[in-house]
Amino acid sequence: MNNDGDNRNDGDGPNATDSKREPNVEIPTHEQEIVRLRDECAQLEQQLQRQLADAANVRRRAQQEFDEQKRRVLAGITQELLPALDTFSMALAAFDQGGSDPKMLIEGVRMTRMLLTSALERHGLQEIRAEGQPFDPQRHEAVSTEAAPGVPDGHVVRVLQAGYLLGDRVVRYSRVVVAGQTPKP
Repeated sequence: MNNDGDNRNDGDGPNATDSKREPNVEIPTHEQEIVRLRDECAQLEQQLQRQLADAANVRRRAQQEFDEQKRRVLAGITQELLPALDTFSMALAAFDQGGSDPKMLIEGVRMTRMLLTSALERHGLQEIRAEGQPFDPQRHEAVSTEAAPGVPDGHVVRVLQAGYLLGDRVVRYSRVVVAGQTPKP
């Protein structure tokens, strides 16, 4: 010890070995560690099961919302198409009773076509213009070719079946006859 009355520890005495010892840490046994890891694994599995259930619920709700939206859209379109169906029914009933002029029946069919066309156009459907236009394989389906005086080769001579776009997407290609040399047999 130091004679100065100083209580410093110079490494001698009973406190010297305490400062050089490592802290007393309890090391778990293998069995304790296995139990702890099993508990942790069980907790993680429960969390995973909850997350999977949540994800399944989100998918189910999204599908239900999609189906409901689709039903609403179809109901709206149906409401707009019903007047055209009613017009067809009235025209046919009048013609079946014999009191209608065939010209009136044709006029009724024209009006019904106009109702259908306007209802579909309100939802973005557009007829593809084809006659007289250059053939476009992105919008037209060539059914045949024929020589057509006054119509340049590669242009549509006539439309056999109208094509339609919904926005930028082709719903149905126009079936057309294209001007050109007909192959000789």
